[in-house]
Amino acid sequence: MKPFIGIVSRVCSDGNSGCVESIRKAVIKMGGIPVLILPLEDKVELEYTYSKLEERDLTRLLKLCDGFIVPGGELFTHLDELVIKYAIKEDKPLLGICLGMQILSKVLINDDRRIDNTVLNKSQIKHYQPDKQYCHYVNIAEDSKLFKILGQEKILVNSRHNYHVPDMPSCYITALSEDGFIEGVELKSKTFIIGVQWHPESLLSIDKNAYNLFSAFFRAINSSQKFHQKKR
Repeated sequence: MKPFIGIVSRVCSDGNSGCVESIRKAVIKMGGIPVLILPLEDKVELEYTYSKLEERDLTRLLKLCDGFIVPGGELFTHLDELVIKYAIKEDKPLLGICLGMQILSKVLINDDRRIDNTVLNKSQIKHYQPDKQYCHYVNIAEDSKLFKILGQEKILVNSRHNYHVPDMPSCYITALSEDGFIEGVELKSKTFIIGVQWHPESLLSIDKNAYNLFSAFFRAINSSQKFHQKKR
């Protein structure tokens, strides 16, 4: 059976919530069924905190998903953090991309403040280049799950971000850009809780590293499905 992949929605330029199309297509290409996770609040804003009742309602949906993708974008909310915390608690595979990696980093260091803790990029490398296929190299830690997946210490990536993650414990960091910004994080104690600052979904058909990362995500989902079926 094809897995259900929960994709956290993003607020579009017209103010409506929707799916990142490149993520939806990537999920379908890899054999998954995309499920859009929409905000439960009336007005989507960073400062909003979900009530216990809203968290219970959200959990009903999350239980249906076999894995999660927290995509890039401009605005994140409490919804993103709750999805990430649920995936960690239930050990369900989760892939954070760009903004999704930044939110994952925030959750990993237990920063529950309703603020954006990222820092404006100040570097000779221009990290916001949305139309460029490859922008810079990323160095990958050899003791990371990411290294085991890609099998390389250094790869070329695309880049679309103006802000980066501040310093955090090295045990979570898996990749750094040439100018020292955090480009990858993961939780080693879980099956697949991985975030990357670049956009592998945009390179899926042309880049083996992007394909290998998504393949590993779906393999982890397959293993997780079997585990959770045994628990039932």
